[in-house]
Amino acid sequence: MKKFSGLILLFVFMLLCSLMLFSCGESEINIDLQDLTSVIGQKIDLENTVEYSSGQIRDNFGITEDDTVQIVVLKEMDVNSAEILILIEAKDKDTAKDIEIKLKTYKANKLNELRDYNANPDNENQYYMLDDSEMMIEQQYVFYAVSKQNKEINNIIKDYIKSSKTK
Repeated sequence: MKKFSGLILLFVFMLLCSLMLFSCGESEINIDLQDLTSVIGQKIDLENTVEYSSGQIRDNFGITEDDTVQIVVLKEMDVNSAEILILIEAKDKDTAKDIEIKLKTYKANKLNELRDYNANPDNENQYYMLDDSEMMIEQQYVFYAVSKQNKEINNIIKDYIKSSKTK
């Protein structure tokens, strides 16, 4: 009987632990991408960028308005530059994963374009800047910065995310 009551207590304890873990859950984030762009612009020079239209976003990345809730894409004005800032709130987490795949495809295609250093010596700088870029996914948000300052931009985004978490 002692063993049986010990097993029951152990079972109840494990059940309580499980419930506590599930109730902790993931904090929701709510990000205004225009505000985030302003915060980035206060610390990183975005003056030589132009905003992409929804048509350019669809044509260059295959991302449609149906995939997103909000989107900001800023591209360096110099057409030869690989610098781009992409901030997306997808309609859900699954769509964010699809967008991630589309952006990885864009990156791979752009790297192939820039691979020939002999044709244009500046391609080498652009290639390594693009190759060094990292994408961040947080819940339904996708963040991608190709920039000489991509580490700083990513740190700004991470700090912004931390301040945006709610229970």
